[in-house]
Amino acid sequence: MSRLRGLFFSLGLAALTGLMASEAQAETLTLSVFAGTDTTVAPIYTVTGGANAVGANVGVLNSDLAAAGFGAYSFSNLGGSSNNPGTNSPGPLGGAYVLASGDLNVTRGGSGEGTPITVVLSEGGFTLPTNGPTLRDAGAAIITGASGSQGSEAVVTDATGASTNVSIAGLTGTGLQTASTPLGSYVTPFTLESQTVLSLTSTSTTEPGSNGFSQLAQVQAAVPEPASLVLMLTGMPLPLVVLGLLRRRRAAA
Repeated sequence: MSRLRGLFFSLGLAALTGLMASEAQAETLTLSVFAGTDTTVAPIYTVTGGANAVGANVGVLNSDLAAAGFGAYSFSNLGGSSNNPGTNSPGPLGGAYVLASGDLNVTRGGSGEGTPITVVLSEGGFTLPTNGPTLRDAGAAIITGASGSQGSEAVVTDATGASTNVSIAGLTGTGLQTASTPLGSYVTPFTLESQTVLSLTSTSTTEPGSNGFSQLAQVQAAVPEPASLVLMLTGMPLPLVVLGLLRRRRAAA
């Protein structure tokens, strides 16, 4: 199941990357993993990618986690995508976004088990939308063979350094949740950042537990009508769609 989930996430990121390749800019996505919830300290691991996609070297990442005292955790995959520089188009495919997704595994009795780590995906240089009335955070989790929770935060910072954030707390594998906050005028270019806090404790003595997760930080060019909101939650970020498919597959097994 873990391999299948990892394949779906890889396909989702590849599809998003292909869609956004024509909009590639000089900006780069940065993906980092931090011990605990303090993102002002040096990260355990960090990597930069292109303007629209970034992927972690999970071998190096997992070695760095073990060296930092988090040997219970390992990633099967971890990456991010964006539509930099954004668009003025309204609706679920409009605005600007960064999307982080991955699969975190946990082994029972390992070092750091149950301790939170934070995945941060960020990118500057977004120039569109020129006015975004809504900042949205959308998070999803599929937790199997483990107990734990997932929290997330979406942050936008404009060229003057002014920041707005919105967050979700307490995802426990029940599916997707969203939160949003009104966003006033801002000075471009702006930076988008997603922060995903993950903690897992294995509930099995024989098999690793896991959390397949996605987190979307989005500045929307317009607040969508209810039908468009449903479309966004079920059809926009492919990794989030995959989470729903995997949940149905698990229920049918």
